[in-house]
Amino acid sequence: MQGHRFGDTLAAMKLSAYLGEHAISDSAFAERIGVTRQSLWRYKSGERRPDWDVLERIAQETAGHVTPNDFLDEAPPVVPDAHASDSTPHPHPEGVRV
Repeated sequence: MQGHRFGDTLAAMKLSAYLGEHAISDSAFAERIGVTRQSLWRYKSGERRPDWDVLERIAQETAGHVTPNDFLDEAPPVVPDAHASDSTPHPHPEGVRV
């Protein structure tokens, strides 16, 4: 599959480490989560991101050691507080009570 590669994501490393530490083969884990060994390899290599239902099964089978959030390579957007650096008081419009 050509296209976007997710790279060595935290989840891929965590999943590989979890399977290694618990001596679980790729074949056995793939069967537990209902995917092919090839699909599991793609998740572990970062070539593909699992669908949501598979992410949930991974979390369940790893007792929460690998979570769906681990597979998200984008951090949540940071929304700056518009008044954080502005220490001047702002008057409220007439008729508005605070």
